[in-house]
Amino acid sequence: MDLDSWTLSQSIVVFSVCALVIAIAGTRITRVVDQLADRTGLGEATAGAVLLGAATSLSGSVLSVTAAYRGHPELAVSNALGGIAVQTFFLAIADMVYRRANLEHAAAASAPNMMQNGLLIGLLALLLLAPTLPSLSRLWTEFLVL
Repeated sequence: MDLDSWTLSQSIVVFSVCALVIAIAGTRITRVVDQLADRTGLGEATAGAVLLGAATSLSGSVLSVTAAYRGHPELAVSNALGGIAVQTFFLAIADMVYRRANLEHAAAASAPNMMQNGLLIGLLALLLLAPTLPSLSRLWTEFLVL
């Protein structure tokens, strides 16, 4: 099966089928993680961050590592930033659609969620500042001279 020979319509059909499978599996895994959080006493914030975060980030992580390994660092970094942006967008949509609770307030009221948000802001700042920092070899040389 040569992916380069696919037509646009074939690619759209395969993408749609994969999106449907992800939507069905994502709904199921959310229920399972919620049950695990209740049974283990981890709490929903921790279980969601660790279990759901790991499961949903696995494909993006594989893509970023593969892109970096094949010499495409821009694709690797933009995939990570794009993934965070899209997840934030979908959270905003969920907050507008789900009217029984204010998702923004529920997340802000939890100490574990605030810690995770602070870590996320720090990691994003590091990604955004990295291109302006000196290279590691230059930084290391300057450190040795001191």
